[in-house]
Amino acid sequence: MGSTRIYKEIKLISIISLGGIFLGGLVFCISQAQQSIQDLRTDQALKEARDVSGELADEVRGLLLQEIGKGGFVNAVKVCSESAQKITKRFNERPGHIGRRISLRHRNPKNIPDDYERRKLEEFDLLNHERRLGNDYFEVVKEDGLEYLRYMKPLIAIPLCMNCHGPKENIPSEVRIILSEKYPEDRAIGFRVGDVRGAISIKIALPLRQPKDK
Repeated sequence: MGSTRIYKEIKLISIISLGGIFLGGLVFCISQAQQSIQDLRTDQALKEARDVSGELADEVRGLLLQEIGKGGFVNAVKVCSESAQKITKRFNERPGHIGRRISLRHRNPKNIPDDYERRKLEEFDLLNHERRLGNDYFEVVKEDGLEYLRYMKPLIAIPLCMNCHGPKENIPSEVRIILSEKYPEDRAIGFRVGDVRGAISIKIALPLRQPKDK
């Protein structure tokens, strides 16, 4: 009788252990599935941010080159001050994201960075100085209980930029006149080739997380 009782107890313990292993595996699988869903949210938002950033940069660059070909850098200033803002406004009409160009040394007040963007731009300057600056950066942040993908793509000053954003003495006089008229508090000059001139900033609201099973 004693051995039978011991056998039954061992059998019961085995069943309980197997049940625990099964439940543990089930919880792990559910957790992994939920994690995959969360990763998918970020992946989709990141793709959209990169697409929007690329389209915005390409369209502004295309307009600049087109206007330079028509009337030199005087026309290009008009594109930067007017057309670029219209382009960003059009992008922002798409639901779910906000996109704009920003800079620590802005020309248009609409390009003043928020606190998050300012911190990142300062990091970009440091990374660029250390020759460690990447092509783009992103992270998921919480604001007012909601999650957002914050994406930023550094804008690096190239030789073409120097005609409107370079050292004051190197900017054509006719361009300086227009800048002083349109932007009397202009801060977007004095850059050198290779400097971080600013960034394209995209902010996308992420879908709500799926509630976890308790």
